[in-house]
Amino acid sequence: MITYKEFSKIIKEKRILKGFSQKEFSIMLTINVSKLNKIENGKQEPSFLELELICQYLNINLSELFSLWVAIF
Repeated sequence: MITYKEFSKIIKEKRILKGFSQKEFSIMLTINVSKLNKIENGKQEPSFLELELICQYLNINLSELFSLWVAIF
């Protein structure tokens, strides 16, 4: 089982591997940098739409991501 903090680190690590800065990625997601920072640091959960976009831009399979997330709860 992984914690939400560990889950949020996956998002951050994949963003960095893709070469996106937080500012660039927040623009792509149409959210402010502050919110993205909170998501990546496990302080705020993304909305479903934001999660879909995160997966799309980072080439993450949404169902795999959900299976990790469900394990948290």
